Amino acid sequence: MNDTERAMRANPRADGGSTRSGLATVHHALDRLVAERGLNDAALVLDVPGLGRQVLHAGRRPLRDDDAGLLTRAPGLYLDPADEGGNDPLVEELMVTIGELGLTSDLALAASDLTFGR
Repeated sequence: MNDTERAMRANPRADGGSTRSGLATVHHALDRLVAERGLNDAALVLDVPGLGRQVLHAGRRPLRDDDAGLLTRAPGLYLDPADEGGNDPLVEELMVTIGELGLTSDLALAASDLTFGR
Protein backbone atom coordinates (compact mmCIF):
# COMPACT_ATOMS: atom_id res chain seq x y z
CA MET A 1 0.00 0.00 0.00
CA ASN A 2 1.44 3.40 -0.97
CA ASP A 3 1.23 6.67 1.00
CA THR A 4 -1.80 7.89 -0.95
CA GLU A 5 -3.72 4.67 -0.26
CA ARG A 6 -2.83 4.89 3.46
CA ALA A 7 -4.05 8.49 3.58
CA MET A 8 -7.28 7.53 1.79
CA ARG A 9 -7.91 4.74 4.25
CA ALA A 10 -7.30 7.07 7.20
CA ASN A 11 -9.56 9.78 5.72
CA PRO A 12 -11.92 8.36 3.08
CA ARG A 13 -13.24 11.84 2.22
CA ALA A 14 -9.76 13.20 1.45
CA ASP A 15 -10.32 12.51 -2.25
CA GLY A 16 -13.41 14.72 -2.42
CA GLY A 17 -15.82 11.85 -1.76
CA SER A 18 -18.55 14.21 -0.64
CA THR A 19 -18.61 15.98 -4.00
CA ARG A 20 -17.82 13.26 -6.51
CA SER A 21 -20.45 11.97 -8.90
CA GLY A 22 -22.30 8.71 -8.42
CA LEU A 23 -20.42 7.17 -11.33
CA ALA A 24 -17.07 8.25 -9.85
CA THR A 25 -18.09 6.68 -6.54
CA VAL A 26 -18.88 3.38 -8.28
CA HIS A 27 -15.52 3.36 -10.06
CA HIS A 28 -13.73 4.25 -6.82
CA ALA A 29 -15.40 1.26 -5.11
CA LEU A 30 -14.38 -1.06 -7.99
CA ASP A 31 -10.81 0.27 -7.89
CA ARG A 32 -10.59 -0.31 -4.13
CA LEU A 33 -11.91 -3.85 -4.51
CA VAL A 34 -9.27 -4.61 -7.16
CA ALA A 35 -6.51 -3.12 -5.01
CA GLU A 36 -7.60 -4.83 -1.78
CA ARG A 37 -7.95 -8.28 -3.34
CA GLY A 38 -5.05 -8.07 -5.79
CA LEU A 39 -7.34 -8.61 -8.79
CA ASN A 40 -6.73 -7.89 -12.47
CA ASP A 41 -10.24 -6.46 -12.91
CA ALA A 42 -13.66 -6.14 -11.37
CA ALA A 43 -16.75 -5.40 -13.42
CA LEU A 44 -20.31 -4.58 -12.47
CA VAL A 45 -23.17 -5.53 -14.76
CA LEU A 46 -26.25 -3.45 -14.00
CA ASP A 47 -29.72 -2.98 -15.45
CA VAL A 48 -30.69 0.56 -14.51
CA PRO A 49 -34.15 1.96 -15.33
CA GLY A 50 -33.73 4.87 -17.73
CA LEU A 51 -30.22 3.79 -18.70
CA GLY A 52 -30.56 0.12 -19.62
CA ARG A 53 -27.68 -2.37 -19.40
CA GLN A 54 -24.48 -0.86 -18.00
CA VAL A 55 -21.10 -2.56 -17.63
CA LEU A 56 -18.59 -0.74 -15.44
CA HIS A 57 -14.94 -1.80 -15.07
CA ALA A 58 -12.39 -0.88 -12.47
CA GLY A 59 -10.02 1.75 -13.83
CA ARG A 60 -12.87 3.09 -16.00
CA ARG A 61 -11.74 0.79 -18.79
CA PRO A 62 -14.12 0.59 -21.78
CA LEU A 63 -15.85 -2.68 -22.61
CA ARG A 64 -14.24 -3.00 -26.08
CA ASP A 65 -14.96 -6.42 -27.65
CA ASP A 66 -16.71 -7.93 -24.60
CA ASP A 67 -14.55 -11.08 -24.68
CA ALA A 68 -15.91 -12.03 -21.24
CA GLY A 69 -19.51 -11.85 -22.50
CA LEU A 70 -20.53 -9.37 -19.80
CA LEU A 71 -23.33 -7.86 -21.88
CA THR A 72 -25.19 -11.17 -21.81
CA ARG A 73 -24.55 -12.04 -18.16
CA ALA A 74 -26.95 -11.51 -15.31
CA PRO A 75 -26.54 -8.32 -13.29
CA GLY A 76 -23.84 -8.77 -10.67
CA LEU A 77 -20.18 -8.44 -9.79
CA TYR A 78 -17.59 -10.25 -11.91
CA LEU A 79 -13.99 -10.60 -10.75
CA ASP A 80 -10.81 -11.45 -12.65
CA PRO A 81 -9.51 -13.81 -11.53
CA ALA A 82 -12.74 -15.23 -10.19
CA ASP A 83 -12.60 -16.15 -6.52
CA GLU A 84 -12.12 -19.90 -6.15
CA GLY A 85 -14.91 -20.05 -3.60
CA GLY A 86 -17.13 -17.71 -5.62
CA ASN A 87 -17.97 -14.08 -4.98
CA ASP A 88 -18.82 -13.02 -1.46
CA PRO A 89 -22.62 -12.57 -1.75
CA LEU A 90 -22.63 -9.58 0.62
CA VAL A 91 -19.87 -7.78 -1.29
CA GLU A 92 -21.66 -8.49 -4.57
CA GLU A 93 -24.98 -7.19 -3.23
CA LEU A 94 -23.35 -4.04 -1.85
CA MET A 95 -21.43 -3.33 -5.05
CA VAL A 96 -24.55 -3.76 -7.20
CA THR A 97 -26.47 -1.46 -4.85
CA ILE A 98 -23.70 1.16 -4.96
CA GLY A 99 -23.71 0.91 -8.76
CA GLU A 100 -27.47 1.30 -9.08
CA LEU A 101 -27.61 4.17 -6.59
CA GLY A 102 -24.66 5.95 -8.16
CA LEU A 103 -26.05 5.82 -11.67
CA THR A 104 -29.64 6.69 -10.72
CA SER A 105 -28.34 9.56 -8.59
CA ASP A 106 -26.41 10.98 -11.54
CA LEU A 107 -29.44 10.49 -13.81
CA ALA A 108 -31.72 12.32 -11.35
CA LEU A 109 -29.20 15.14 -10.97
CA ALA A 110 -28.92 15.53 -14.74
CA ALA A 111 -32.73 15.59 -15.10
CA SER A 112 -32.94 18.20 -12.35
CA ASP A 113 -30.29 20.32 -14.04
CA LEU A 114 -32.26 20.21 -17.31
CA THR A 115 -35.53 20.99 -15.57
CA PHE A 116 -34.23 23.90 -13.53
CA GLY A 117 -31.63 25.14 -16.02
CA ARG A 118 -28.61 24.65 -13.80
